[in-house]
Amino acid sequence: MKRFSAHVLVSALVLTACPVGESDTSLATTADTTVNATTSASGTTDTTDTPTTNPTTDPTTSPTTDATTDPTTDATTTTDPTNATSTTDATTTTDATTDATTDATTDATTGVMGTCGNGVTDEGEACDDSNLTTELSMSKKQPLVYEAAQCIDDCSLVLALCGDGNVEAGEACDDGNQDSYDGCTTSCTINDKGYHAPCKRMCDKNCDTDVASGTFTGCDDVEVPTGAKAVCYVSTKFAPAPRHFAEGECATTAQTCSGGFLCPPNIGDYDMLVGCPAGTTLIDRTTMAVGITVKTKTCQKVCESDSDCRWNAYDAIWSVPGQFRCQTTADSKGVKICADAQN
Repeated sequence: MKRFSAHVLVSALVLTACPVGESDTSLATTADTTVNATTSASGTTDTTDTPTTNPTTDPTTSPTTDATTDPTTDATTTTDPTNATSTTDATTTTDATTDATTDATTDATTGVMGTCGNGVTDEGEACDDSNLTTELSMSKKQPLVYEAAQCIDDCSLVLALCGDGNVEAGEACDDGNQDSYDGCTTSCTINDKGYHAPCKRMCDKNCDTDVASGTFTGCDDVEVPTGAKAVCYVSTKFAPAPRHFAEGECATTAQTCSGGFLCPPNIGDYDMLVGCPAGTTLIDRTTMAVGITVKTKTCQKVCESDSDCRWNAYDAIWSVPGQFRCQTTADSKGVKICADAQN
C-alpha cells in the first residue's frame, strides 16, 4: 500500500483549500480530492443553489411572459402562472411557463431581444450554434483552434475570431498574439491586473504547503481587503491534489489552521476578512483531515457569462486548454464566479 508522508498530506490539504469548482469540503486521508463541477447545457453549473447574481434567464426556473390576446373572449380573462387559475379584469391571458427554444427572451448582456441557443443568429447575437455551452478547443498547443461556427455561451462572441487581431463583436480587445500577460489576454479580455488576471509565481520553497510563498507578478492592481493577502494560484501536478489554474489566477485569501504541528502556515487574518471588493465575492471553506482543520476565505471574481472569464487560456503546465468558465460552485452560495471545473 502506498503511504503519504505528513508533509504530503498537509500539501494536499492546502491545495484542497484553493478556490476551485464544485468540491467536497471533506478530504480523505489519501489526500485525493476530486471536484465535480459539470456545466449543464444551460450554461450554469449544477449546484443546490440558484445563482443570485446571474442576470441571464434560466428557462427552467425564471418564467418568461407570453402575452396573447383572444378576440373571442369577453373582457374577463384568466391569468395562469402556476396551473391554478384566477379571474382578473384584463384582456390578455398570461402563461408563466414558456419554451425557451421558441419564446424570445431578453438577453441581459446585450439588452436586446434574442433567443440564444436556438440555432438562429437573432438581433443582438454575434452567433448561435444551437447550445448554451462554450466549446473546449481540442488543440494541445497554442494557438487554440475552434470551428468557425462555435459560439460562446451567451451568443455574444465567435470563438474562432478571438485572436485574429480584429476587435469583433463581444471582444473587449484583440491584439492578435498568444500572450495573456500583456494588456489583452488570449480570451480577448482586458488584462486589468486585478482579480482573475493571469499571473506568474516564482517559488522554490514550501510551494505546495504555503500558497503565499515565493513572489509573483501580474496582480499589481488587485484590491486587497482587510485581513487578506494577495496570492497567485498556479497549476500544479502535485500527485495527491493536482490543480488547474491556466496562466495563473490573481486572488486574495486568508487562512487559519488548528490541530497541531501538521498545520500549514496561517495566511493573513481569517477573522478580519469579512468582505470582498466590488466585482468579487467571498468564498469560505473548511477542510478537515489528519486531525487538523484548515479554514480558508478567498475573494474571487464574479461573472455573468464565460466572456467575463479567461475561457481561452492555455495551461502550459498540463499542455492543454484551461477550462475557466462562469459558473456556481459548491461554496459560492449561488453566485457565479470564474472557476475551472477540473479542480
